[in-house]
Amino acid sequence: MTAGGAPGPRRRDLALGALAAALALALNAGYVAAHLGVLHRAKQVRESDHHHYIEMAEGESGRAALAEAPPYCWRVLTPWIAGRLARTGLGLDGAFYLVTNLSLFGFLLVLFLYLRDLGFDRAYALTGLALVALMQGAVRWFEYQYWMSDPPCLFLVALAFWLVRRERVAALGAVSLAAAFVRETYVIVYAHAFLHWRKRRGTAVALGRTLAVAVVPLAALAGLRAVITPNQPDDLVASLQENVAFRWRHLGDNQWYVLTLGTWGVVFPLLLLFPARVPSLCRRHFDQLAPALLVYASLLVSNNTERPLAYAVPALLPAALHNLRAFVTETRLPRTAVAAAAVAVQAVVWSQTRLFEMGVSIYQPANLGVAALLAACWIAGRLALARAPRPRAAAAAQ
Repeated sequence: MTAGGAPGPRRRDLALGALAAALALALNAGYVAAHLGVLHRAKQVRESDHHHYIEMAEGESGRAALAEAPPYCWRVLTPWIAGRLARTGLGLDGAFYLVTNLSLFGFLLVLFLYLRDLGFDRAYALTGLALVALMQGAVRWFEYQYWMSDPPCLFLVALAFWLVRRERVAALGAVSLAAAFVRETYVIVYAHAFLHWRKRRGTAVALGRTLAVAVVPLAALAGLRAVITPNQPDDLVASLQENVAFRWRHLGDNQWYVLTLGTWGVVFPLLLLFPARVPSLCRRHFDQLAPALLVYASLLVSNNTERPLAYAVPALLPAALHNLRAFVTETRLPRTAVAAAAVAVQAVVWSQTRLFEMGVSIYQPANLGVAALLAACWIAGRLALARAPRPRAAAAAQ
């Protein structure tokens, strides 16, 4: 039993989740290796962020112009670990690759266990894992740009959601402290934790627990900014102005797509499969909605989209799976066929999402074929629901 009283994960769940996570990584890593080779070099990646972490991992021999640039200079733990591992004979690329793949493995495995704790059976939990494995911003991108701080942070965020659910306050505090040295994006967890515990335990308990797990990590974040002086100002106002202007300027050609269908694939139409139920679901699950909204808000100071939105996976994926399960129940269609169709559509989106082009992390072009496919799936789902028998329970839920 856990400290919160919930039973520990079953061995079968651990084994099944681990196998599925390994297969997901093999698919994504194999795809990238087929194009660039195994353990490709940094210069083969047509992006720039990873060079900051590489120079940080180099230590005193690293180029200060990159190693001391904000906000990278405060994300110290991942390059520090990679730098130490490199000394074992792995080399710096091998060390980063190992950290990234262990982190992605942990992210997918914990996500599977989290879905099981939320009440999804193994088939639905595996479906959810497959959908995430076929989201470029959550997995494949980091097989391509594998020197990033995001994979460890994704793992820690997923682990935190699981620990919040299990009410493992002490363990969550330890995870939160480690995350303070990885990436500031982790702060979305505190909103989720407070609102989740408030819903289940009341405001006083929620506030006390959240302060217990957040005060020291937040102090560590502030301490990093006090101790490490960047080589240039971290101008959030300028970043906000620049990125809002960029997204507004490109709203009609690619932002409408990459903020929704292009990042989430079939998960997005699943979220909207029961439009009339969306308001009530948001009210009941505001603890899931809040971190997702914070992730979207972070895009106002970031010009990337797919990568940052991956942090909302633990918040939004359960809602998509809930709707998938409700669809199967209400239409009485074969569950296996429906789940397989959802994964197949996600695979099409994955295959059509561009990866190796210059600047594609900022400007993923809209794919009208993908948009049409996902729209057709939503329409087909709505038609199937309209033709299905309407038992009293389903009608009341509308």
